[in-house]
Amino acid sequence: MGRMIHIWGEDAEDFRPERWLINGTFQPESPFKFVAFHAGPRICLGKDFAYRQMKILSIALLRFFRFKLANETNEVTYRTMFTLHIDGDLPLCAVSRKAA
Repeated sequence: MGRMIHIWGEDAEDFRPERWLINGTFQPESPFKFVAFHAGPRICLGKDFAYRQMKILSIALLRFFRFKLANETNEVTYRTMFTLHIDGDLPLCAVSRKAA
């Protein structure tokens, strides 16, 4: 559902974080549009905890490392499935920010 054109528009498969920004302010979408955690009375009890864990881990990784493609000439492609899957490998290099 996260890439359905009739829900998100013609650019549904493009990574565009700005689609949730209006004048630089985050505007959340309906939780019923993306049902990974469901919505309403049957919402996942661990949703807030999962989001918090994701943010903490992301901050820690981005604080200490820079990430780049191992081979910058390779094109990254995706497979359309229930969750987002990268088609093939995505070799990355993590470079310590302290070394740079």
